[in-house]
Amino acid sequence: MKKLVSLICALALLLCLVPSSFAETTSSEAPVEITYFRQDLARNSIAYYSDAAWFQELEKRLNVKIKIIGPASTDDYNTAVNIMLVSGDYPDLLFFDWNNYNGGAEAGVEDGIILPISTNPDYKAKVPNWFNIIDSNENIRRAVTLDDGSIDFFCHYETNIARSAYWGYAIRKDWLDRLNLAVPTTIDELYTVLKAFKEQDANGNGDPNDEIPLTSCNWWTTVHPMMDSLSAAFGLKVNTMYRDPQTGKMTYWTEYNDGKNFKDYVTTMRKWYSEGLIDPEYVSQKYEACSAKITGDKAGVFFCFPDSVLNYKKALKATMTEAGYANPDDVMIYGLVPLAGSDGVPYAYDADNAMVSYAGSSQPTVITTAAVKHGTVDKCLELINYLYSDEGSDLINWGVEGVSYTKDADGTKHWTDLVTKDPDYSMSDAVFKYALPTLGAWPKAMSYEAWASLNLIDPDAVILHQNYAKGDPGLLKPTFSLTADEAETYNRIITDVNTAVSEVYLAVITGTRPLEDLDTLLTQVDEMGIQEAIDCYQTAYERYLAK
Repeated sequence: MKKLVSLICALALLLCLVPSSFAETTSSEAPVEITYFRQDLARNSIAYYSDAAWFQELEKRLNVKIKIIGPASTDDYNTAVNIMLVSGDYPDLLFFDWNNYNGGAEAGVEDGIILPISTNPDYKAKVPNWFNIIDSNENIRRAVTLDDGSIDFFCHYETNIARSAYWGYAIRKDWLDRLNLAVPTTIDELYTVLKAFKEQDANGNGDPNDEIPLTSCNWWTTVHPMMDSLSAAFGLKVNTMYRDPQTGKMTYWTEYNDGKNFKDYVTTMRKWYSEGLIDPEYVSQKYEACSAKITGDKAGVFFCFPDSVLNYKKALKATMTEAGYANPDDVMIYGLVPLAGSDGVPYAYDADNAMVSYAGSSQPTVITTAAVKHGTVDKCLELINYLYSDEGSDLINWGVEGVSYTKDADGTKHWTDLVTKDPDYSMSDAVFKYALPTLGAWPKAMSYEAWASLNLIDPDAVILHQNYAKGDPGLLKPTFSLTADEAETYNRIITDVNTAVSEVYLAVITGTRPLEDLDTLLTQVDEMGIQEAIDCYQTAYERYLAK
């Protein structure tokens, strides 16, 4: 016994002599704090981060404390970032649209804000998951590569093109069936349908004058998604640069085909408006007013997201039941394939990039040079590399296995009742308690499966989405950036051009200005230097193709 006691005492004395570093590694180390400047806010009272299961689990797995900072309003974000950059007091990680920085991302590196990654072998080696993704997809590589060949930021990306087709035209299929009409596939066929909706009591309530054949709303300032999406049938994208579907070069919508298609589009919309086929309130009405017309059984064709279908149908059935309709369950919201125009091509309108979405300098996260000063570079790289791993991807897109989702033996994932049966929120909102399956602009691969399982719930929503995804990508341009000089020239010209064009074309459509003003406008746009703006985009596009 005395020998045993002596041995224990000796061991205790030996442990006291062990270096303190050993004791630190065997005890619980304090998490490394990194700061992340972002613009995300809470969604419907559900916190994106601190209260979200995926975020808490991420911090635990990586032994990190991620301090999210940023302005209270997204409207103030760019201003807040620029003030911060001028001050020199940077966070470790920064989410920022570098198109809003003088000189773009290249200048951010040159000015000592963005930490160079690809040119530093030690840093590059610590994010192998990201560079493996880049090496495996040429379109992602081109989108994230700066003009000097370096790759210094981290993006969320989506390679499933169908995911980009998440909005478009929807039509009341039950209205079509009531009038024995086929689903329209061309702009001319849509006109015929809209005329019938207006004249033949399409909703079947006995009042032939209460239908609104086509409605839309002003969601994005002067951009009217439904109306402007119709321009794709004329080979156009409104108030933006896009690829000429015939030549593959950059163009502006008033300049395509010497302005003929622009005039045809505006003239056609003017005709429809004058005949009462377009909601007279479409220019100014907000989403709520537009939705009320849809759910009130008044709108025949409307702009629609797949995740809106289920709620629209529930509200419509309630409206029709209360009104004494014979068959309220016959409601069907059907997605239209993008409409073909004179050249017979159903051009997709909605995505900016038909090859890879979101990746590029407009929505990246960068590690700033402040992380060197703070000693957090390695932890930032570890975090980013993890988010691009399979395990990290599952965590951010689906949450914690066994909590927000389960997985079959073949790997198929399913949301649990915590997401699907939340008593206070819809699935698309409740999921933010546990995961971030939609944008969120974190460094990650977007999961089409996670998105689809939340949004394509109703059978009509599945058809809707499938039809939206059938558009031809001929108008769509990839993601690329302008140089500082190009951006200065382009912005100087295009701001005034867009203002002038928006004022005239909307006024012509609604009949407050004559058709002849379109010819005057085309001359004015040329005099304002639109070709110089187009040249800026074409030069940048050619650099992109050469990467």
